[in-house]
Amino acid sequence: HCMSKLRHILILCMLCFGVASSAQTYEQVMRRHVWSTSRNVNGTRQDTVSISYVEAAAAYEGGSFRDTWQPQRSWNAGVSTASVCHLSDMTLSGAFSFRQHEGYDMCGSMFIRPGSFPVDVMEFTPGRKTLQTYRFKGGLSYDTAPNFRIGAMMDFESSNIAKRKDLRHSNYRLDMTVSPGFTYRDGDITLGANYIFRKVSETVEPKQIGTKESSYEAFLDKGMMYGVYSVWTGSGLHLDEDGVKGFPVKETYSGMAFQLQYQDFYAEVEFLRKSGTIGEKDFIWFRYPGLELTAHAGYKFRTGDVMHHTRLEYGWKDLDMNESVLEKVTEGGVTNVINHGSNRILSESRWFLRPEYEYVSDEFDVLADMDLEGCSSVSSQMYPYVYRESLVTWSLGAEAKFYLENIDWDFLDFYHFRGFELDAGLRYMDGAVRERRQIVSEDTGVQTEPYRLQEWYDRQMEYATAFSLSMKIGLRYNFWKGLYVSASGEWRCGMGLRHIPGHFRSTAVMSFGYDF
Repeated sequence: HCMSKLRHILILCMLCFGVASSAQTYEQVMRRHVWSTSRNVNGTRQDTVSISYVEAAAAYEGGSFRDTWQPQRSWNAGVSTASVCHLSDMTLSGAFSFRQHEGYDMCGSMFIRPGSFPVDVMEFTPGRKTLQTYRFKGGLSYDTAPNFRIGAMMDFESSNIAKRKDLRHSNYRLDMTVSPGFTYRDGDITLGANYIFRKVSETVEPKQIGTKESSYEAFLDKGMMYGVYSVWTGSGLHLDEDGVKGFPVKETYSGMAFQLQYQDFYAEVEFLRKSGTIGEKDFIWFRYPGLELTAHAGYKFRTGDVMHHTRLEYGWKDLDMNESVLEKVTEGGVTNVINHGSNRILSESRWFLRPEYEYVSDEFDVLADMDLEGCSSVSSQMYPYVYRESLVTWSLGAEAKFYLENIDWDFLDFYHFRGFELDAGLRYMDGAVRERRQIVSEDTGVQTEPYRLQEWYDRQMEYATAFSLSMKIGLRYNFWKGLYVSASGEWRCGMGLRHIPGHFRSTAVMSFGYDF
C-alpha cells in the first residue's frame, strides 16, 4: 500500500491522476485526531486512516498595518506533501515542503523568525528579502507485541534568507527535533512516553555594500527594546567580531512527554529544559537557560450524526539571560579571552491558554477558539535601573466550512454547487501592556539610563495590543477524483492607532492540490 502511495505522488507530478479521494482532507483528519498535538509518533497509529495530499500554493500579502519587521508587500509560493500509511504491523508517516518568500521594503529584525530568541538585531535600510524554507518530517511506529508500540520521529527544517540593500545580510537557520517513544495499550487505556531532543541554530552574517562614507547603524535589543545603538561594526553589537563568524545563536532542548488516552479522552504533559548561547568559541556573549512546560487535553463525542471535539492547551516558558563580561588580553602576540563572570540582564516568563471547540456535521463544520497570552519581563542591563513589563493579549475567533452540495433547502436547488466548499471566519484581537521603572539604589554615580529604541518599541507594542478585527472567506472546488482548487482572502483592520502608519492589511491565497 505504501509503495502504491509513493507511485501516486509520482503519477501526480506527471499530471496523471486516477484514484479515489478521501472523504476528509489530510488537515481535517490530523486536526481531529486526539494525538495530533503529540510528538509521540506512536499516537499516529491509534485511530487515523491512511491518507495523503500534495499541494502547490501561492499567496500575496500587503498593507500598512504591520509590525516593524514585516514587509510592506510580499509574495510567496511553494509545494507541500504529507502522508500517513498504515500497514499490518507498522505505520509510516512523513511530510515535505518547500516555500520561497519575497518581501519588499523590509528592515527591522535581521532574524528569520523575529521574537524567537530573547535578543534581536535590527537594521534600518529598507530593501528586499528573499527567504527559502525546506522542511522534512518522517516517522515510524511499529507493533513489537500485542500491547506495545515503539517508534521514532524526526522533524528537520532548514531556512536561509538574503537581504539585498546597502547593508546586506544573509542568515542560515537549522531546526531539528528527534523524538523516540513508546505506547502501551490495555483495553480502553493507552499510556505513552517519549524523549525529545531539539537543536536550533541561526547565524546572521551582515556586510556593508556601497560607497556611503560612514557605516550604517544597527541596534542590539537585549530585551524590552533596551540595548546598544551604534554603527553596525561597533564592538557592542558583536556583528563584526574578530574570530567569530557573524552573529551566531544556538539553542538545545531536552525533555520528556507523557500521554494518557481513555476511550475518547486524551491528555499530555511535555517538559523541556533549554540551554541557549549567543556567540561561539571563547566569545559567548550571552547565555540563557530556561524551562518549558506544555499541557494538552482533548475529548470528542457524538450526538446523533454530529461529532464534537473539545481541546485545551496550556503552555509556560521561563528564561534568564546572562551577559558575559569578557576581556581580550594579548601576550607575546597571542590574544586570549578572559571571562570575568556574568550579569543577569533579563528575566522573562511567558504563558498561553487556548481552549477550542469544533462542531462537525455533513452540512457544515464550525471551529471556535480563544487565545490568551501573557509575558512578564524584568530588564536590568545597567545598575541601578530596573524595568518591568507586563503584556497580555487575547483573541476570539470562529470559522465555518459549508459543504454546499450537502445542504438541503427546499427553496434552493444546490445540485449546481456539487463539489463546492465555502469557508468564512471572523476574529477579534486586543491586548494591554503596562510598564514600571524602578531605581534600586540612589548611592551610585550612574546618571545615564540604558538606551531604548523608543519609537520602534511603541510601534511593536501597539501592533501586539491594538484592537483589531479580521475577516476571511474562501472557496474550494473538488472537481475530479481528489483534485481541488481553492482561493481565499483575509482582511485585517486595526483601530485607534497612533504609531502604525496604516489601518489595513490583506492576504490572498490560491492553491491547487490532490487528496488521496
